[in-house]
Amino acid sequence: MPHVIDTAVVGGGFSGLFIATQLRRDGRDVVLLEASDRPGGVAATISEDGYVLEPAAGTFMVPHRALSPILEAAGVALEEAAGSAALRYVWNGDGLIVIPYGPKALATKAISLAGKLRMAAEPLIRTKPPTSEESLRSFLTRRLGREAGTLLSHVAASGVYAGDPNTLSGAAAFPLFTEMEGSAGSITRGAIRKLRALPKPRPPRPTSHVPVGGMSVAAATLAGALGERYVSQFPVSSITMDGELFQIEGPETITARSVVIALRPDDAAAILPKMETDGLRGWPASPVVVVGVGGTNDDVPLPEGFGFLSGPQVDATILGCLFESSFAPSTAAPGHSLAKVIVGGARNPGIIEQSDDRIVEKIISEMEAALGVPVNPSWVKIVRNHEGIPQYDLKHRQRLTIVDNLEGEHPGLIFAGWGYRGIGVAHLATEAVSISDRIE
Repeated sequence: MPHVIDTAVVGGGFSGLFIATQLRRDGRDVVLLEASDRPGGVAATISEDGYVLEPAAGTFMVPHRALSPILEAAGVALEEAAGSAALRYVWNGDGLIVIPYGPKALATKAISLAGKLRMAAEPLIRTKPPTSEESLRSFLTRRLGREAGTLLSHVAASGVYAGDPNTLSGAAAFPLFTEMEGSAGSITRGAIRKLRALPKPRPPRPTSHVPVGGMSVAAATLAGALGERYVSQFPVSSITMDGELFQIEGPETITARSVVIALRPDDAAAILPKMETDGLRGWPASPVVVVGVGGTNDDVPLPEGFGFLSGPQVDATILGCLFESSFAPSTAAPGHSLAKVIVGGARNPGIIEQSDDRIVEKIISEMEAALGVPVNPSWVKIVRNHEGIPQYDLKHRQRLTIVDNLEGEHPGLIFAGWGYRGIGVAHLATEAVSISDRIE
């Protein structure tokens, strides 16, 4: 390893893997340091008894202008999910209702005629944003009306953050929506502007793809493509500055001109002993429990589609249920089905402390109610994520000023990952490109 490297990336989750890969694509001298013996972070695929369960994200939406080149450069093999993956449902307590994609959402039976008319009038509605931080629910009900705004804010909060639409910040959690209102006075008009600005011919719409072998294999492929520049079992104990250079202490000392910390805020604070990092501690996150439910097709009958989210009118334990084997048949043996159920989150964090039997009892009962059929699994796997999913609440943008100040005071220091400015996989790839552009 050279005496002084251009950039050290700390953290080998997908954020760090994407950043290091992009830096290599751009001809930069980079090393990626991972504390554990495997890459991927929370993406730890479970392969057991013929089932393949992803405790975290399990698909990539491609083609994507930032994500696709990174995956292709590393040689990550993908297979397109079944076309039914575009089919999404909401459970309203009586059954599953289809939520079509895009403008076709106006046709959904989940919203009344009056609600649809108010939603369709959104481009004509002139409302001023409040002067204080606005919750996701407040923003969407102001723009789309109470009925549609309540439904869409609930499923968006649940589906992305396992969060509460009343406490998530609209601008922090879904900045694209608020940016469209800010630029065009309307979400609809802003979306039309963005559509018209796309190059012609327009790029194909992204669809769900599954990494061959699972997300752990994708992470290992990205790490492998970095060669000796990916270093596992390298726990960083501290990062300090020596003049304009960074000293990264671990099993050995590494000197770098810039450092990207792709860790949660609390973990980042722990390795910056000489910087004022108290403001990075205690950022909110909500624990979640992921439950794999498998069995024969007759015992676990799943409809076609990606899955369902529980609607706001349902007092449900289940936040969402993905029909894994329906859109990705390789996740279960022939003749078998696999569902992935997510519970907990901001509205029910205490469930993570309940017994396995109690959690399974609740979700099987609710799956039967939602699907309208008996569910008798022969395979169940429970994964508890105590660290949980970051919550971009009403104080999140205020907290980000702490990150901005630290980066401004220490040129070459960059914070990255899902704890800060976006948690989706595609966002992490977009952030990787942006960071590579920032580093001189």
